[in-house]
Amino acid sequence: MSADIIVIDDISDPRVDDFRNIKDVERRRGGTFIAESEMVIRRLFTSRFAVRSVLLTPSRVRRLQDELATLPDGVPVFMAEPHIVDELVGYPLHRGGMALGERIAHVSWQSMLTPGDHTMVILENVVDPDNVGAVFRHCAAFGVTSVVLSPHAGDPLYRKSVRASMGWSLHVPWTRVSDNEWPAVLIDMRADGWNVVALTPDALALPLSSSPGDTRTALLLGSEHEGLTTTAMDAATSRRRIAMAPGVDSLNVATTAAIALYELTRNALPVSTETREPLGA
Repeated sequence: MSADIIVIDDISDPRVDDFRNIKDVERRRGGTFIAESEMVIRRLFTSRFAVRSVLLTPSRVRRLQDELATLPDGVPVFMAEPHIVDELVGYPLHRGGMALGERIAHVSWQSMLTPGDHTMVILENVVDPDNVGAVFRHCAAFGVTSVVLSPHAGDPLYRKSVRASMGWSLHVPWTRVSDNEWPAVLIDMRADGWNVVALTPDALALPLSSSPGDTRTALLLGSEHEGLTTTAMDAATSRRRIAMAPGVDSLNVATTAAIALYELTRNALPVSTETREPLGA
């Protein structure tokens, strides 16, 4: 099967309205999200999210022809010259294309888990899209298969978040809990056998390296400016810190996640020998 390519040579063509002025917040609503860049589009195609439509320059159509052939019948693939694409989306699209994905309903955190899950990440009020995306990229790197978001944490499907995650926010399972569930869900997790570790720069917290390694661990990370709320920390099993040089008060939240996940999983993950795609692809 090969994709039917629809050539767009008029910026006013209503068939590509979903991609028009993409930075306009209102156009990102309605149950969809944007996947931008060739690598992210590839990961969308192999994710659990349905593809509604695709917009590509001719060079990207050629590069993605095998992947486009796997799309279900009826998914439109629009092709336009770069200058038309740039004018349509409202900014220079250097990465040559984007696709529109369809959101799915949130599930309970319990139903998101799979047998053998041993590490979970919980984000409380982490809102910066670059940080949210980077955390998902780190989760993928260290084999984390469950992420839980507090009610006011950032959107992993926001365009910048998806891009910063290199598309991994489309693959690492995640869910968002409601205001009524937060932070009581942390106590529920403890009752289910999870060691909920609140990460904090507080000097009185125990070193992360002393955290038990033979239990299911949920890393709890707080917002970029305020850190974890007192109620969330009180609901955790313990408070842990990453050792830092004197005079340094904290780390970036995504960096914290990477260091903590490495510490927790370094003895469990196999060394990969597969060939990697270039980071800038």
